[in-house]
Amino acid sequence: MATKPQSLLRSFLLIPYLAWGISLSFAYLVSGPVGNLYASNAFFDALTGVTTFYSIGILLWGIPYTILALGLLLWSIKKPVSTIFKAFVFSPFLLSLLMIIEFVLISYWPPQAQFFGDSKYFLSSMLVAVLPSLLYGYGFVGVGTVLYQVARRLNFIRIEGEAK
Repeated sequence: MATKPQSLLRSFLLIPYLAWGISLSFAYLVSGPVGNLYASNAFFDALTGVTTFYSIGILLWGIPYTILALGLLLWSIKKPVSTIFKAFVFSPFLLSLLMIIEFVLISYWPPQAQFFGDSKYFLSSMLVAVLPSLLYGYGFVGVGTVLYQVARRLNFIRIEGEAK
């Protein structure tokens, strides 16, 4: 069974949601009793921290990413694969921009306007939101690129005009 490369690339927009579900499940499983008897493992602790941060981070990236994913999905209709791929590679920057807009809107809502008045606090808070979104975003773009290359090598992609 083969699929169009555009359809496969569009389906990769679901990877962050899938990763969120896995991260949330993992964070829930490891959040057992504090006094457990298992020895601490640095790799496991780091993995727990990253997945927990990502799970909670949906409060920051959930709405902007959904807007971005829907926009890319609608925009990519009838576009060539190379154009879609370039847009997807650039998408973490678009997500960061949408997160900044979200952060500004939330920060300057009237009840919080006095709290976020300090520009140093505001800028550092934006960096805390934007830098992880770029790191996670390009991590997912890398995963999508690898999956796309694997699908091409396994002949899972049907390219128009190419012999079977």
